[in-house]
Amino acid sequence: MTQPPMDPTASKRATVRRHRRERQILLFGLILIGMAVAGVFFASVYKGDTEGPFAEPFVTPASDFATEVNVACPPGDALPMEPTEIPIRVLNSTDKAGLAGTTASDLKGRGFVVTGAGNYPRPYEGSVRIIYGEKGLVEAYTISTYFTQSEMVLDTRDSAVSDLVIGDEYDPATTLRPQGAPELDPEVPFVRPQQCVPVELVAPEPAPRVIPDNPLVEASPSASASAEDVPQEGDN
Repeated sequence: MTQPPMDPTASKRATVRRHRRERQILLFGLILIGMAVAGVFFASVYKGDTEGPFAEPFVTPASDFATEVNVACPPGDALPMEPTEIPIRVLNSTDKAGLAGTTASDLKGRGFVVTGAGNYPRPYEGSVRIIYGEKGLVEAYTISTYFTQSEMVLDTRDSAVSDLVIGDEYDPATTLRPQGAPELDPEVPFVRPQQCVPVELVAPEPAPRVIPDNPLVEASPSASASAEDVPQEGDN
């Protein structure tokens, strides 16, 4: 019996389907091989055996960073300093006579190095304001732990001497923590504020032209005083 002649069109379609399957098998095989190689590579990067393709972290340049947060974060896991290592000037912004002097005495009793006591030229309605420079960030955070309420303000001073401004809401009986309070444990790291940024990203306020010499370092010549910038010694 003779077979009917093969349809050339059907034979062509079968050849096309076979070639298509071969291309699909080749394509899927290459994809699987690539995924396997990528998996091995990224596993090696994750374990640290291989350097990743990106050497620099994805960060926003400091010059392009803008924020309304003006509170500087404490540096890393920094611990409080000893009060004997912290120079501080106490300023009274209220009309309560003698408040800067009594607060200075209290702080001296805690071991702080008090550089002076005087009047603050502007009113302050809060409790305690700690004005510090970038060099005195840890000092300022240490000072803040001694008070139940405080506000920290960065200015442009090139000194570790901080100014402690006493405001209308200050109450020495409740604002200054008692000795032995758990918050004063020198082995406990600073509490990080909920909203803070690195100190270099905080816009500092202008510093007064006269900052007391830091008695813990070699004395440097003081700037000339002016009635507006220098608090008068003694309280009002």
